[in-house]
Amino acid sequence: MTVSSTAQPVKASVLSAADMPHRTLSKSMTFANLDQYQYWHAVGPMLGRMLADGNYSIHKQYEYLCLFAHVIIPKLGPFPGGRDVYECLLGGTGTVELSQNIQRLGLTARVAFEPTSYISSTGVDPLNRHTVHATLAELRAIGSASVDMELHQMLVSELTLTDREERLMSPEQISGTPWKTQILLALDLGQTDITVKEYFYPALKGSVIGKSVAELCFSAIRKVDTKGVFESASKAIETHMQNQSQTDLYFLSCDLVDPAETRIKLYLMELDMRMEKVEEHWTMGGKLDDEETLLGLEMLRELWIEFGIIEGMRNEPERPSLPGDPDTIVPFIMNYEMNPGQPLPKPKFYFPLVGISELKVANVLTAFFERYDMPEQAAVYRDNLQGY
Repeated sequence: MTVSSTAQPVKASVLSAADMPHRTLSKSMTFANLDQYQYWHAVGPMLGRMLADGNYSIHKQYEYLCLFAHVIIPKLGPFPGGRDVYECLLGGTGTVELSQNIQRLGLTARVAFEPTSYISSTGVDPLNRHTVHATLAELRAIGSASVDMELHQMLVSELTLTDREERLMSPEQISGTPWKTQILLALDLGQTDITVKEYFYPALKGSVIGKSVAELCFSAIRKVDTKGVFESASKAIETHMQNQSQTDLYFLSCDLVDPAETRIKLYLMELDMRMEKVEEHWTMGGKLDDEETLLGLEMLRELWIEFGIIEGMRNEPERPSLPGDPDTIVPFIMNYEMNPGQPLPKPKFYFPLVGISELKVANVLTAFFERYDMPEQAAVYRDNLQGY
């Protein structure tokens, strides 16, 4: 289960020991420009608290905060502030979003971001295609993260626009495209090391060359899966998607590790917000019927009722969600995780919690954690959420 929080500046009245690493580093931290300074002071305090709440060693807290300041922040581009700058589809602060992954073993902090720079706001790189390559090269060069570039190099031309394809778009088409994001990166900040993930959004490429996202994703998987380790699971997902009359895949992600060991996830966005549709996708029309999957479905039903999800058709989002949006604005997203050699994928569901109060979310999840023998998560979740 992943809990996402939008970063807000930490008020002086609620500063605590968890804020000490950020405050200490701030005394000697310098930045190249005001945008970087603003990102550090807007998002850095929340990251520091997530690391403290996740019981990271003090050494890791300082390491990851320094990584954020010196490697990630310079790749975030202009800080949002009413200016006409490149817009990322993430719902956090500008081009970065923090979240926590909550499991029985504890909390893992995650930093998702779209590498960009000022040239994506000046028209030089309007579709923000170029900064990601330098970002991955820099991540690979440091000691904190291990990055295998092979999957990136194979997938980037299969799932994102090439130079030739970008030239097929007129300036009016480019400026009128609501979502220009094609690649996101996410760093799972582990207790000992970092897992780097890459997310590919092929919708823009598909619209230019006349192919669906599903067609692009399955074709790309076949090209990179030279040993056939994902063939069975990929075919099962492809068959399920062919039975969908209005739902396409949304994006693909992978771990940037040895291709023989990576996980590949395929995400769909469903506008039909009914529990019946959730069940259809979760079980892939009944194909996934093992005990773990069916237990997960029962959990989904419980949370669906307790969150009070309003059923009905949703419109496709045209912007990131904002505070104050109603609880009927966001569709649901889920993914199918494929592991090497596994014949079937594992489903994962993302609850659309926009418009639901944080207190209600905290109460529902605290009770859920208690029911399913996660007492530590139940004890700290509400306090953590209120602290952010």
